[in-house]
Amino acid sequence: MKRIRLITTLLLAAMMMLSAFGCTTAPSTAPEATQPAAETTEAATQAPAEPVQIHIYQSKYEIDEALKAACAEYTALYPNVTFVVESTSSEDFATQLKAMFSGGNAPDIFSTAGNVDLQLMSEYMEDLSDQEWVQYMSQPALDGGSFNGKVYGFPLAVEGHGYVYHKDMFAAAGITEVPKTLSELKADCEKLVAAGYTPFSSNFMEFYQSAIFHFNSPLARQADPMAFIDGLNKGTETIVGNQAFIDMANLVAVEFQYAKSPLNTDFNTEVSDFANGQAAMMIGGTWSQSALDAVDPNMDVGMFPMPMSEDAALNDKFYVSSSPFWSVNNASPVKEEAKKFLTWLAMTPEGQKNMTSGFKLIPAFTNIAADESAIGPTGMTLKEYIDAGKTYGIYSAYYPQGFGGAQLFGESINKYAAGKLTVDELLAELQAEWTSLQ
Repeated sequence: MKRIRLITTLLLAAMMMLSAFGCTTAPSTAPEATQPAAETTEAATQAPAEPVQIHIYQSKYEIDEALKAACAEYTALYPNVTFVVESTSSEDFATQLKAMFSGGNAPDIFSTAGNVDLQLMSEYMEDLSDQEWVQYMSQPALDGGSFNGKVYGFPLAVEGHGYVYHKDMFAAAGITEVPKTLSELKADCEKLVAAGYTPFSSNFMEFYQSAIFHFNSPLARQADPMAFIDGLNKGTETIVGNQAFIDMANLVAVEFQYAKSPLNTDFNTEVSDFANGQAAMMIGGTWSQSALDAVDPNMDVGMFPMPMSEDAALNDKFYVSSSPFWSVNNASPVKEEAKKFLTWLAMTPEGQKNMTSGFKLIPAFTNIAADESAIGPTGMTLKEYIDAGKTYGIYSAYYPQGFGGAQLFGESINKYAAGKLTVDELLAELQAEWTSLQ
């Protein structure tokens, strides 16, 4: 199993691929606490008569230590319940998970992306529709965590992505406001270079960043993204000649041009270079805050939407979803205890504090308020945009064949970035790949 191993203090570095591989729609308003947490529920407090061990296999590597702390707190309350927490940022997560199930060593709680991923894995998932916390799921979380009218996913967070940047570098380069258009972004990159800074730390070595972030952007910017995706599946729509995909290619070209060794930069290097001040910008999101805080809790960073075109109004939106989800193995002998743990997280003050202050996430439940001091400047910026309704959705969970499609799309975009394809050739290849995966 491949794990992220950073050589700096970024051992809690945020992993973006699997976190963002989530549901389709963004909330128009941020989740707000609508009522106090329920009194300690029977489901969350009834201790098992016999010792049990809950195996969690999950993809949000950046919350690994905080999750282990939450599990330890739960064990302190209920000594008969212990945990094995396995957090990985492997791009082979889905393959490894399926191998666990086929090999007879499946986890009790495991990460899923929602939507199409639920369909692919539903035979292994416990129906969670009757759980107490379901009534407090935000609508995007409910949409992403459900399949065929049943809830299979426990939502961890509302997340979004854009460009994270060093405010001090922008100021030193004479940049007084964030770029709103692609031409402004390119001009600011020139200013950063003139001031002695590398504009971007960018990962074009691995497929997932291009697949999950770049390829999603033009899908999200269609007039009706789900109708467009349906049209691609039916052959009535095409990527070829689509302006949003052309705009995406142009943004990729700028990012690649102003990045240092992007074809040799993996996720480790991307995050560590940015965090250590070796680049002014990187693709990041709410998950990035804990990684940056680990290096310097006072790091002066901000986040702005990715300016893909010359339309400033269309560019001024973040890509947002409720993702990822945790599902419960329906064949697990300890599935009832696993469900009690999830209920404890969502429905008790102690559990909720772990989800907000511990995990440092924007909750996807309406009965849990975000901890503004924990989510930091990236989270607060995102929350402001969500409150204002300035969001696009994330549609990567609707890629054909899930990660099979994602890998093909990401590899093609990386080929284009490296100069091996023209814009027209890229769009034709992406269309051919989508068609071949039907």
